[in-house]
Amino acid sequence: MSSFGGSAPTMLGISFAQTAIGTALVVLRGFAASTHTGKMRWDFFWVVFSTVLGWVCQGLLVQATRYGVGNHLVDVKIPDLWQGLKLTWTGLMVGLAAVTFAKISIIALLLTVTTQVQPRRRVLLWTVGLIVPVVNTAQMAISLTQCTPSEKLWYKLMPGNCDRADLANNFGNFQGAIAVSSDLFLALYPTTIVWDLKISYRAKIAFCVLMAGGLLPAAAGLMRTIYIPRLYVSKDPTYELSPFLTWAITEVWLIIILGSVPPLRPLFERTFKRAKAATRRAGDSEPATSRSYSHGGAFVQTIGSKPGDGLSKNSELMLTVMDNREEGTY
Repeated sequence: MSSFGGSAPTMLGISFAQTAIGTALVVLRGFAASTHTGKMRWDFFWVVFSTVLGWVCQGLLVQATRYGVGNHLVDVKIPDLWQGLKLTWTGLMVGLAAVTFAKISIIALLLTVTTQVQPRRRVLLWTVGLIVPVVNTAQMAISLTQCTPSEKLWYKLMPGNCDRADLANNFGNFQGAIAVSSDLFLALYPTTIVWDLKISYRAKIAFCVLMAGGLLPAAAGLMRTIYIPRLYVSKDPTYELSPFLTWAITEVWLIIILGSVPPLRPLFERTFKRAKAATRRAGDSEPATSRSYSHGGAFVQTIGSKPGDGLSKNSELMLTVMDNREEGTY
C-alpha cells in the first residue's frame, strides 16, 4: 500500500501550477532584460536564485508526498513517516531561503527607482533588506537545533529530547510576523515614491496596483503562521501539514510571480503595440501616408501615422521605473 494520498494530489496541483507560472514569468523577465535594456540587474539575479530554490522545494515536496505527507497518519507506513518528515523539514528550510531571496529581489528593484538624493528611503530599504535575511536565518538555525540529536526533529522514536521546541514555536510566530510586515511594507512602499515621478496619474495608479499585489503574499504568510501552533498539537500531523505547506509554497511563488509583473509590463506593452501596428499595416490601403516601422525595438511614427500606433505615454512609468533609463520612442 502506497503512503501517497489524502490531500497530497491537491497540494501538488496547486504547487505545480504556481511553479509553472512563476518560472515562465522569470524566463520572460530574463528575455525582456536581455533584449530591451541589454543588461541584467541585481533584482533579476536574486529572483533567479529564488526560483531555483523554489524548484528544489517543489521537488522535495513531491518526494515528501510519496512518503505520506498530506495523507492521514493511519494510512502512512511507519518507515515512510520518518522519511516524509525529514523531506518536509528540508523543504521548509529551502523554502525559507527562497522567500528570502525573492524579497531581496523586490528590495533591489525598489532601490533602482530610489535615487541617491533620497537617502532616508534607501536606508529604510536596506534596513528591511537586512532584517528579513537575519530573522529567516535565525529561524532556520533555531528550528534545526531544537532537538538533541537533530535527527529527532523528524525521527520521533530516536532517544533524545526537543527541549527547545517552545523556543522554535515562539520564534516561528515572530518570524511569521516579520514576514507579513515585510510583505506589507514592500507592497505599500511604492506608493510613497511613485507620486514624485513626472508621469500621468493613470500610470501612477497602475504601478501602485501592480506592486500592491504584494498583499497576497502577506496573506499567505499570515495563514502559514496561523497553522504553526496546530502542528505541535495535531494528532494527525502528516495530514495537518498539507495546508501549512500549501500556504508556505504559495508564499514563495506569489512573491516571485507578483514581483515579476512590474518589470514585465514594458515587454507586454511592446508586444501588444507591435501586434496592433502590424494589424493596422496589413489593413492599410495607403502605406505611403500612414505606416509604422520598427526601430531599435520601438515603433516610430512616420508621416501621417496616428498617435495610437506607438506605445502609450503610460509606458513612461515602466521606462523610468523599471528600465532605469529614458528613450524617447518608448
